[in-house]
Amino acid sequence: MALVNNAMCVGVIESIQDHLPALYFVFSRGRTELLAEELSREWDFLLPGEKSRVSEMMERAEQITPGLFGGRRKHLRRLLLQGIGYHHAGLSPALKELVENLYEARLIFVLFCTETFAVGINFPAASTVFDSTRKWDGRNHRGLLNREFFQMAGRAGRRGFDKVGHVYINIDEKFPEQTGFFDESQVEPVRGRLVISPNTALSLLHWKTDEEIERYLSQNLAVYQNNREIASLAGELETVEEKIYTLRKNFCQDKDGPSCPMLREKLKKELNRLRNRRRRHKPEVPGRIAEIKSILAQPAKGCFHHGCRDAHDEITALVERKKELVRRNRQLKKYAVDYHQEFRRMCDLLEKLGFIEGKTLLPRGLFALHVHVQEILVTELVFSGILRDAAPAEAAAILAGIDYQPGRDEVVLPGEYNMDNAALLRNKLLDAGVPEHLCVWSPLPGPLAEAWYKGATFEELQKRCNLHEGDIFSIIRREIDVLRQVERAAGEDRSFKQAVHDIRNVLDRDEVAVLI
Repeated sequence: MALVNNAMCVGVIESIQDHLPALYFVFSRGRTELLAEELSREWDFLLPGEKSRVSEMMERAEQITPGLFGGRRKHLRRLLLQGIGYHHAGLSPALKELVENLYEARLIFVLFCTETFAVGINFPAASTVFDSTRKWDGRNHRGLLNREFFQMAGRAGRRGFDKVGHVYINIDEKFPEQTGFFDESQVEPVRGRLVISPNTALSLLHWKTDEEIERYLSQNLAVYQNNREIASLAGELETVEEKIYTLRKNFCQDKDGPSCPMLREKLKKELNRLRNRRRRHKPEVPGRIAEIKSILAQPAKGCFHHGCRDAHDEITALVERKKELVRRNRQLKKYAVDYHQEFRRMCDLLEKLGFIEGKTLLPRGLFALHVHVQEILVTELVFSGILRDAAPAEAAAILAGIDYQPGRDEVVLPGEYNMDNAALLRNKLLDAGVPEHLCVWSPLPGPLAEAWYKGATFEELQKRCNLHEGDIFSIIRREIDVLRQVERAAGEDRSFKQAVHDIRNVLDRDEVAVLI
């Protein structure tokens, strides 16, 4: 592992040019593109024959997906012909596949990518480079966890090509803590996490007995891990206390008495501090100085006190460890989730909204049983008549906003429908006590789904907004999945089921077609 002191990417690549190809991890989509463009001004890695192979692969990809390099991706064609690429979630699936194929064919020497490239894709490199070891996690900037770092760093080293893998970290002088490096032995364990969603509660009530529900709530992985860690902490705490008790037996009877060399050494240091010019004028200082002098005037014990000193130092370290164990134990107990209480709260909410009566699922509950995203909101959009009464294009626009949280600077040109009725319904649900995370909806992507339903091309969708093409794909494909769930939930309501099926069929076309 090597450090690079806040260097530009051109300088970094120049320093590691003997250890390419490299995956250059960046924690911003825009920055992957910026750094790739910066590097392309100075470097061209491909020979003429390699450029021809890249051109052929790009042409084949464009034959399958016309307009692949349209819009903001025009410059990517030039980058790829220089052996430079970038990869992030904002790219279209076809473009991501092309970049991956070029990298796998060893025709990309430096790939700027976000951390998603390190998950589920087996593309090793000779080197991995970290643009930073700080990332935005949705709430604030923080350092990488050990497991995050090693997930990415582990891409360095190609079996059969490299004896060792090289990892480089670009250190920003503003954040010197980045030099506190990662320890593979301290990789954070994967934690179980059970979320009692409306669908979870409905499924338990509908399919499970009381005994099975109890077992599910009290014996899941999250509870097991939490209880095991609490028990482990209690065991270690007991061991620490026993060690402290045993070590204290090493002290002689004069410990902390006037003749104890350790106490006298401590008092001499205190005396020097009290004689400091800034302290000597404090009213309590003269009395304390006199007290220390009277103690030091008494005869000292003639011993080397090595045993006492060693025991004292070890006890000090153990006391600090004990404090950490107690703090961790309190934290675990404080944040331990009472899944029984969470389940009761969800059942109370569902009963209040008319989804259940006791353990019995009412029509709303039976519908939501087949919905797995924003169950309450989707169900109410159907049962309120908003979706049933809407024109197909309007229904497509409304459902596009399900579970969508727009970015701060995202812009989409308005469509024909204002979707105020959906916004009003959402506000009523919030007023009724439905938590905000169970009512996630935005009108912003609606005009894109509306235009796509009406036959717009993907290129026209791109002109209607400033979203990445990958995000547009995600919006339409996520809606197709929601429509499939609603269609399944419609059950015997044949007319509504057919209407939902027809909307899904219109959306599921061309570039965004979902192949299952």
